[in-house]
Amino acid sequence: MVIAPKKTRHGSKGAYARVLTMALAGAALAGFTAQTAAAESRSFAFNMFYPATYTQPDNCPEGVNPTSHEIFRNALITTGTPPEKAEHIIEEAVKQNGNAGYKPITERGKIGEKQVNAYTNPLSVPDPGFKTAVGKFALGFNLDGRGADDASAFENPWTHEKGVDNQLFRIYGCLANYQATPPAYPNYPLETWEMVRDTMPAWLITVTADDFSKDGEVTISVDRALNHLLRDAKGHARSLGTFRIDGDPRSHNVFKGKIEKGVITAAAPKLYFLGDQFFFPDFDFTQVKMTMEFEEDGHAHGMVGGYLPWLPIYYQHGQNGLNAETFRGMDMVGLYRALMRVADADPDPATGQNRRMSTAWLMELIPVFTVPADGGPGKVASDTATIQSARAP
Repeated sequence: MVIAPKKTRHGSKGAYARVLTMALAGAALAGFTAQTAAAESRSFAFNMFYPATYTQPDNCPEGVNPTSHEIFRNALITTGTPPEKAEHIIEEAVKQNGNAGYKPITERGKIGEKQVNAYTNPLSVPDPGFKTAVGKFALGFNLDGRGADDASAFENPWTHEKGVDNQLFRIYGCLANYQATPPAYPNYPLETWEMVRDTMPAWLITVTADDFSKDGEVTISVDRALNHLLRDAKGHARSLGTFRIDGDPRSHNVFKGKIEKGVITAAAPKLYFLGDQFFFPDFDFTQVKMTMEFEEDGHAHGMVGGYLPWLPIYYQHGQNGLNAETFRGMDMVGLYRALMRVADADPDPATGQNRRMSTAWLMELIPVFTVPADGGPGKVASDTATIQSARAP
């Protein structure tokens, strides 16, 4: 079963295999391998992690959402600004005139008689409308168990699983900067990932099994590293590096799965790891599903699905406010209201508003070595006496 198209690799597979063999042999002689006679482990670092978009001609029958000039024009006119004055304000913004341009656009919200920042108070502005994706296909998983009975859900084009829940694709599917079908990357997620992966501590995944050549159970651990990815001379992520596992238990996850005909599948109630504020503050998945497949050259790829709180999704973009609308073509007020509208899980007991939404993320993985931090994963100094003792000379 193919779970995702494979990317084109750079360099010689033969050379890579020789390096991998020599590295494994050297590590074994040095006593650094974590494998035992009864189990085999393979560790990877996340080389790419991005929303699973699958752009098709029928996704946006009314076209994609407008970009910056139209966003500003619509926003100003909707809040009562005459069209001629709206154009003048936009011209002043282009000239970087803050008081005459930026301020009227940013403070287009209104609470009572007071003008307020629309990005921090998105409900203070009339709903500008936001086009969400429709269509038959989307990548992801059947998270709610309804399957083919869910007429509003998608079909996975790779596995043909019915009832796929991926409301995040509905949000991103009609944005110009998210138009992509794998193996192509959506532009905005690629841009942000390329910026953060040189400084953000890497994410690690280790799969352990008795024998990877046979069907059976596997154990999967997902952790945060203490060091970040490095690049080679061509700018690609460097494989076979050594990463220290962060001992903070918040980003230590262990769950069971199975391998069948070379494809790993797993499910877990929760998956959590810290991110980066520029990219995504944290990932707090519930009702997790995962697929993963090893590649001949030592790499791996797969997909993670689950329900995420939608407020951090807004925060990722809303914190950039005017810049997000200017350079990424995303109406922040429309985005906020669309997230509220399509969220499909975890209703608030008081209001009934869903606080989570179904998502799917594609991951590309490079082979690495992992070693535990001091105390090992999940073990940290938890009381003052222990900390003081550790700091004592």
